[in-house]
Order: sequence, then structure tokens, then C-alpha cells
Amino acid sequence: MRTRRAVPARDVLRGRVAVVTGSSRGLGFEMARVLGLHGAAVVLAARSDDGVAAAVQRLRAEGIAASGRRCDTAEPGDVAALRDEALARGTLDIWVNNAGTSGVFGPTASTPIDDFTRVVRTNILGTFHGSRVALPVFLGQGHGDLVNLYGQGDRGPVALQNAYASSKRWVRQFTETLRLETKGTGVRVHGMNPGLVETDLLGRVTAQAGYGQRLTGLQVVVGLWGQAPREAARPILDLVTSDAAEFRFLTRRRMVTHSLRNVLGGRLRRANRMPLDITVVEPADPPRSGGGESP
Repeated sequence: MRTRRAVPARDVLRGRVAVVTGSSRGLGFEMARVLGLHGAAVVLAARSDDGVAAAVQRLRAEGIAASGRRCDTAEPGDVAALRDEALARGTLDIWVNNAGTSGVFGPTASTPIDDFTRVVRTNILGTFHGSRVALPVFLGQGHGDLVNLYGQGDRGPVALQNAYASSKRWVRQFTETLRLETKGTGVRVHGMNPGLVETDLLGRVTAQAGYGQRLTGLQVVVGLWGQAPREAARPILDLVTSDAAEFRFLTRRRMVTHSLRNVLGGRLRRANRMPLDITVVEPADPPRSGGGESP
């Protein structure tokens, strides 16, 4: 394990290069910003060229050494090119697998196949591909911090959100296995569950017909325990400068203190609630059982 000299807080990551996927906006952007403000050169990635360019410009305006490229984390070639983008800056020290997507809210039996596949490609394959390209670099140099993002469902089942919840359960298992496999190498593998973050992933949801009304209470839940992306991003610094296995925001203590703070701050007032945009889709027809195909 490397030893670190005491350095000013703002420079604690000086000389390191950090990759954050899904970072053109929201939580990913703010995590890149935190790392950059503390000295790291950050490489942003998202599926939109324009989104990446705009995010890089915003960070540079704050004096952060930032670059970026378009990347679909479900595509191995894109992720390998992202690694090379970081290595072109001389090193690769931090990799954050943040890119994620939610699924259609509703029963698994009538979930559209394309939707379930989309969640698997982003949340599972994206995490695998990012880890798969970062770890050989980290292992070769004897140090590095890999951070995988957890989410609702990482510790147990969540009805009507099987695609997303199961994918986050997989990410936890995958991350804990990587931690065992890299033990004693100097490489550190972390999990991060930021809790409820007020981003498009939470505020723009798709539900099967007949299930959208069940989401109307989401605004109250977010009012109690939600966080702005900038607030939710702060713990990333502590993770990559420590041996902590994971960070979880919604502990029992935080649930009490945070909800009390939000209530006193008027977050439950209708005018202050997070906007909620629900798109309703028709459920997919389940396959029928039968005795075989007709000639």
C-alpha cells in the first residue's frame, strides 16, 4: 500500500488522472468536478458528443484540467478508447463506473425485452467493461482506485423495478468479488451508494400502463431523503483517498437527520418538490406456451 504525504486538501489528488463515466451532467459531472477541484485531471465520458464538450468547458472554466470523449460503456471498444484517452495524459489512477439507467416501472412478466436489455447493457456490461480495462492498468502499476456505483436493490429485491434493482445487486456482488481478487495488490475497489439524487434518472420515469399512479408518492420520498447532485458527489473524495470498502448515504442515522433537515427547510412543500415526469408505455405481451411452432 502506498504512503501519502500530507498535502493541502485542494491538492490531495494532484498528479492523478481520473475517469468518470456518465459524467456530462448530474451526479457523474459533480463527481468529476469534486475530483478535479482537488487536483486530479479528469476525463469525462457520455454518449453525447455535445454533452461531453459542454461539460468539459464548464469544468475548464473553474480551472480544472478536463478532457472527454463520447463513450457508450456497453461497447468494449469505446471503453478501451476512453482508457487510452486517460493514459495519454500520462497515467490512470481513478476510474468511476457511474453510467447507469433505470428500467420501466412495472411487473417483470410484462417488461419490454428491449428495455430490460438496455438496463443490462448499461448497468452490468458498462460496469464490467470499465472495470475490465482499468484493473490491468492498476495492477500493473501497483495502485489505483476503482469505484462502482450501487443503487436501490443492491441489498435486496425491489418489486416492480426488477431490471434496475437486480442490476445493482449484481454490481455489488461483482464489486465485492473484485475486492477479494485484488487484495494485497495495492489496488482498492470501492462501492458507492449515493442514495436518492435529484437527477433525470429519478425525475423522469417510465411506467407500464396502470402503474404510473404508484409513483406519485416519489416526490414526497425525495423531499425527505433526496439530495442535489453536488451534495451527493462529495463522498467520492473520501473514498478514493482511503481504504473504505464502500459509502452508503441512507444509513438509519442519516435518514433521520437528513429528513428532519429537509422538512425544516421546506423541501416537502409542493412548490419545492422535484419535478416528476412519468411516461406511460403499454406492457409487453408475455410469450405464450405451446406445443411448438406451426409448419
